Amino acid sequence: MRWFLLALSLLVGPALAQTPPPPGQAAQDAFRLGVQLYALGRYEAALELFERALKEKPQDPDVVYWLARAQLKVGLLNPALENAKGLVARNPRYIGGYMVLSEAYVALYRAAEDREKGKTHLEQALTVLRDAERVNPRYAPLYAQRGLVYAFLGQADKAEEAFKKALSLQDSAEVRAALAELYLAAGRLDEALEQYGKAVQLSPQDGNLRVRYASALLLKSRAEEAARVLEEGHRLKPLDAEGWYTLGQAYFVLGRLKQAGVALENAVALAPLRFPVAYYYLGQIYLALGDAQKAKSRLTVAVRLEPKRAEYRYQLCLANEKLGDKEGARYQCQEALKLKPGYREVEEVLKRL
Repeated sequence: MRWFLLALSLLVGPALAQTPPPPGQAAQDAFRLGVQLYALGRYEAALELFERALKEKPQDPDVVYWLARAQLKVGLLNPALENAKGLVARNPRYIGGYMVLSEAYVALYRAAEDREKGKTHLEQALTVLRDAERVNPRYAPLYAQRGLVYAFLGQADKAEEAFKKALSLQDSAEVRAALAELYLAAGRLDEALEQYGKAVQLSPQDGNLRVRYASALLLKSRAEEAARVLEEGHRLKPLDAEGWYTLGQAYFVLGRLKQAGVALENAVALAPLRFPVAYYYLGQIYLALGDAQKAKSRLTVAVRLEPKRAEYRYQLCLANEKLGDKEGARYQCQEALKLKPGYREVEEVLKRL
């Protein structure tokens, strides 16, 4: 579709000549820049440009399509819905209109306080997608969107069928990842891993995809492969906080404690409050490496972030004991025992304290 091709266009800055641009050129430039900003995740800035383009080209379906998509991204759900409805009404052969209209209904469902009542929006989305199928029965994103709707409805068999139909028309990392998530939810881990693996091959630089693949590999106790997936990804694009955290988990399982420590420290440096369990792992790592002071520092943060986790307090108890702080150790172990009565390891520590 031509709106995807527009995303590849680059603006080269102000023209050297001072003659005014031809009619509609300013709108076209604003539109192209808006598409680029949208691709970069700068949705509010993109929305402003699409609104500017719409003033000059109010009937252009591409402009209305992207305007509605940007409105959905910034949470303007009802304006997006109205624009999408108008787009379909005025351009019944324009497949993008049906797609963004179905996306609007899905967004309304996700925003609904009562999800059961909100399912009427999903039924409306399915109706729109049936209309779209009459316009272009071989448009792969249509079936991918249908799969998503069925997944929200809890109809896993129909969702799987729709995702596979989309893949038969156009192989896509995004659809394979969605199918993998569907399999994970159903406990079909091997099939999920197969789809994640193919998705990573199609989109090797997608860091989020690699993290999801690695997390699934860890569920299968394939930590070596999980580490390799993330290491390869890091060579292509630096890991984010979740990437470092997941890599740290893999190294921890493999017993590569120093590497696990580096990865987990990177994770908490990038996102200090996001991964309380990372501090817990770090505490265990530093205890194993003989650095009780660092262990206490990290475990103290873990306990502050999640004070009702008995295992965190138990490890902090051990760190305090190593440092000769018997009173601090006794307190943490007693608190752990309150949270988890009968905690055998804690009872043994208390006996020797």
